[in-house]
Amino acid sequence: MRRSTLNLRNAFAVSCACALGALACGGGKPPETPASAEGTASNADAAVASSIEADGAPATADAGPSTGAGEGAPEPLAAVLVTDAAAVQKLFESANNAPHATLKPGGTAGGDALAKGVRDVAKKAAPGMKPEGPLATGSVKEKAHLQTSVTLQPGKCYAVVGFSSKVKDLDMYLLVAPGVLSGQDTTDDNTPVIGRAPNSMCPVAKTAIKYTLDIVADQGSGDVAVQLYSKNGADKEKKGK
Repeated sequence: MRRSTLNLRNAFAVSCACALGALACGGGKPPETPASAEGTASNADAAVASSIEADGAPATADAGPSTGAGEGAPEPLAAVLVTDAAAVQKLFESANNAPHATLKPGGTAGGDALAKGVRDVAKKAAPGMKPEGPLATGSVKEKAHLQTSVTLQPGKCYAVVGFSSKVKDLDMYLLVAPGVLSGQDTTDDNTPVIGRAPNSMCPVAKTAIKYTLDIVADQGSGDVAVQLYSKNGADKEKKGK
């Protein structure tokens, strides 16, 4: 009886030792991933890679609102205060739909009050320049537009001079298709100038560009006159040296 008990105890000890040995050798190993799970992960990775290849590079941040300057459009020639693309486009459309100014040959050579008013403004605003082309005249109601066109040549410098004895705030905008603002006057008075000295407009384009000149009676109504002035671009370079 004692021998049987002893044999049972020895068998139990051996059994426990084997069990502990098995736990020490393999018990800490994490369970292997089933084959089906590995296949699912691989398929997901492949799908992501295919999506990236199809879509290309990640989208970049929005560049922001447009300013109205189309690709290939000439650079501004003078001060530009209106920078909102929608506002510039509205100006361009208003100018194109406005009546055309009456063109008087001889420029400011006439003896009428409008021609004299433009000449007086040009003495200080466009010194050394001469009138180029006809004098644009017309009658404008408050908040209404009047249009004319001017062509600016490379190698010359320009100023656009306006005058009215009735319109208290006469504004001018120099625009080019499809709706780019290239310059405007910066004063709230009856003697607007685009390209006022010493900052005259000197185009750097290789060819002549035709611009639309939008004339607006912002405050007041009455007769207005506008004249393009110009001089040789070399004159500005000589004075700058």
